[in-house]
Amino acid sequence: MAVRFRSNHSLLGGLALVLVLASVLLYMSIAAPARAASRAALHPVPAAPAYLALGDSLAFGYSQAKFNSLFPNENPAAYNTGYVDDFGKVLKLLRPRLQIVNDGCPGETTDSLISGPCAYQLSFSLHHPYAAGPGSSQLADALTVIAAHPGTVNVITIDIGANDALGLIEGACKFEPACIANGAPAVFAHVGANLGQILGALHAAAPNAQMIVLGLYNPFGSKIPGGNELTAALNRVMAGVAAGVGARFADPLPIFNPPGALEQPTICLLTNMCTPLVDIHPTDLGYAALAGLVLRQFVFGLPAVQRAPLLGLESGLGAP
Repeated sequence: MAVRFRSNHSLLGGLALVLVLASVLLYMSIAAPARAASRAALHPVPAAPAYLALGDSLAFGYSQAKFNSLFPNENPAAYNTGYVDDFGKVLKLLRPRLQIVNDGCPGETTDSLISGPCAYQLSFSLHHPYAAGPGSSQLADALTVIAAHPGTVNVITIDIGANDALGLIEGACKFEPACIANGAPAVFAHVGANLGQILGALHAAAPNAQMIVLGLYNPFGSKIPGGNELTAALNRVMAGVAAGVGARFADPLPIFNPPGALEQPTICLLTNMCTPLVDIHPTDLGYAALAGLVLRQFVFGLPAVQRAPLLGLESGLGAP
């Protein structure tokens, strides 16, 4: 199915907006302590709200270079420049006592998120470790966190599905375009069904939480003919599932994969694909761009009346 791209001017405008948000995140990380202390002195903070982050290596904040530099003494605290960290800094301005629970697991698929295990945790630590035995999974831990802190989990983000797609692209098809195109519909249906199960369980457990689903970008660019169109199609599936439970969808594809001559420089800027490691994961700037997309959905994605149970942002900003 053909995909209609925006003009280069619109794409540059979108990229500029996200990068402005990224710069705001950096400023906030510097200014936050003084502002938070002042606000806390004037307005005592009630029971701490929580931000629950689920997903794969993107939620974890992974980079191959950092993994290599730490190995074998991997320390999850060293992975502190991911989109969860950047988005969390903004939320902490609104509620300085905000608890961030990051369940992200590198290598996670939609299947393993539901049923486990998190294979990475069998060898290395997560930001939020949980039982790694039979029956444990990231989703089970998320539901345990929500049940243990009723009414406090106000924001949930999730990115998942990239490793399902990579299983087809790299595993089954060895980057062969026709094979990828033929196998894509079944993978898309599987991701959609599993994402529906995940979001449905989270919504049932935390019906007042704002959920934001982060979609996929195409790190391979034009190296896989039709890759952008297939990524866009999978993002449409995920966006539709998210809408079914009132969740918002943040689409990184137009930012990471603008059409034409802009694409390769942008991939090199926002991912580590152009480094000797040829790493599909974002650079720090790329992670900040993802955080900006999530932040934009958090601020503008829902009408103000639906943001009331969240973090107080509706008092200062309105939906467009």
